[in-house]
Amino acid sequence: MNVVFPIICVVAAGAAGYYFEPSLRPTLTGRTQVAIVVQNLPEDEETPAPPTTTKPDPAPTPKPEPTPEPAPEPAPTPEPAPTPEPAPEPAPTPEPAPEPAPTPEPPATAGGAALGEEGIVKVMQDSIKEKQVKEFTFEQVLGWKAGEEKEVDGVKYQTGQAAYKAETIFGVKTIQAQALIKDGKVAKWIWPNSGMEIK
Repeated sequence: MNVVFPIICVVAAGAAGYYFEPSLRPTLTGRTQVAIVVQNLPEDEETPAPPTTTKPDPAPTPKPEPTPEPAPEPAPTPEPAPTPEPAPEPAPTPEPAPEPAPTPEPPATAGGAALGEEGIVKVMQDSIKEKQVKEFTFEQVLGWKAGEEKEVDGVKYQTGQAAYKAETIFGVKTIQAQALIKDGKVAKWIWPNSGMEIK
């Protein structure tokens, strides 16, 4: 790192100065040490010792305190591996709805009496078999259901719904179609949400 190299240089310079200072001192101060010769005199003659002119040793240069190395940066924590998305399951192939056993169609009364649930389903099945609509076929239908009475454009109809599977731009989807029944037969098929007629 950028801080470690200058610190190493300072420590190396301090160590070199401490080691080479005694030999370089005369050059730096311009003074030389005076050697003192001590002569052994006889014991009966006591001569006062000449004063020493040696310069006291300088205080040792204090060692520079080592600068603590910076704490190593913590290792980056590895990012968790992304969990793989589950493979999309293939859409099950629609099985054709078993054709219910034929039930006798209740006779419609002269006044256009309401059909029962079985009668509504039978009327819807006959309409699809006769290809009243081209949007879907009888084999695509997954289920049939009788609905409640509904008023459209001032006319009251009995209703029924057929759920079928169709391929769309978003994949295979289950779609609902609604039959408007009047006088014992399907008057028209519509989309339940928009009310538009299915051709």
